[in-house]
Amino acid sequence: MPKLRKHNYLDILQVYRGLAALMVIFHHAIGSLRYYHHVENPILTFLGDVGKFGVDFFFVLSGFIIAYSASFSYHKPNAFKKYITGRILRIYIPYLPIGIAMLFLYSLFPDFSNADREISWFSSLTLIPNGGPALSVAWTLIFEMMFYFLFSITFVSRKAWHYFIVFWVFSIAAFNYTSLQHLLNDGNPVLKVFLSVYNIEFILGYILAQLYIRKINLGFSGPLLFTMMSLGFYLYLMVVKADMVFFAENLIFGVFVFFMLYLSVNKLTFRIKKTELFMILGNATYSIYLIHNPIQMIIIRMFPKITTEISLTFAIVLAVVICCIAGYLYALVFERKAIKAAKALIVYSRKRERIWT
Repeated sequence: MPKLRKHNYLDILQVYRGLAALMVIFHHAIGSLRYYHHVENPILTFLGDVGKFGVDFFFVLSGFIIAYSASFSYHKPNAFKKYITGRILRIYIPYLPIGIAMLFLYSLFPDFSNADREISWFSSLTLIPNGGPALSVAWTLIFEMMFYFLFSITFVSRKAWHYFIVFWVFSIAAFNYTSLQHLLNDGNPVLKVFLSVYNIEFILGYILAQLYIRKINLGFSGPLLFTMMSLGFYLYLMVVKADMVFFAENLIFGVFVFFMLYLSVNKLTFRIKKTELFMILGNATYSIYLIHNPIQMIIIRMFPKITTEISLTFAIVLAVVICCIAGYLYALVFERKAIKAAKALIVYSRKRERIWT
């Protein structure tokens, strides 16, 4: 394998994580404004529709980051065990307190949610597909865990993983774009996640990581042209609301993110101060993502009647700012310390195990 470029900084990815988080917050805040205050503003509606693609942004980023990070670990002792342990701690420790809190909240106050959906205790506690989790955004974590689990194949055989990707992509295409599609409608929930087109975005991130790790140069003008073309096509589809094939906007946006990230990881390799706003947001992204939806919903639900553009703008800004602050504090006070403590406990347990054996 080619030598990895540790001297290149990928701080820009943290900036993008913060940007993606803001997109999702904006999407949910505008949805709450429309639901609770019946605000109908074409520009806000468009921006809110664009905001939901922050999830697609996250998925491509996740595919890249997990593949790039794993590339430094394959040769280390107990690499697979450390990978699985790290992913479980990273996902579940920050999630479970919020997921359990929302589960009990909706159990006690079923009308608290502004969405009509069935909530699964099993999925809420395990992130295994079997219905909707209580924390609405946790559906994306189910996809994350699916990809992390499947990606663990690389610790056994990266060649087998590449063959599996080909099989996976063909299966996704067959069950979403052929007559086989009807088999997914009432199918097994695990199979639905496994065959979801969203997985293509993780795979795009993985492919990007391989291009970067192996120093495969696509040049500058070509990726820049594809970045501009895919962004333009995506915005065109969003504006005209063209009747395209299933998931077209998401995949085109994913392609845009792919080429934008390619340019970024190869050209924007400078150091960014941790005190920069988007680096702060990027480092707290997961906590912000977990905590933002119930917070923005409460803020906008309790907000006085909106009658002017000023009050509308203030409501959005207030919701976004409070969500970011709350998420940052959750990351600072709980997420980082809890994960660090859990890792220390695991190390201590392993040492004791070695002593007794």
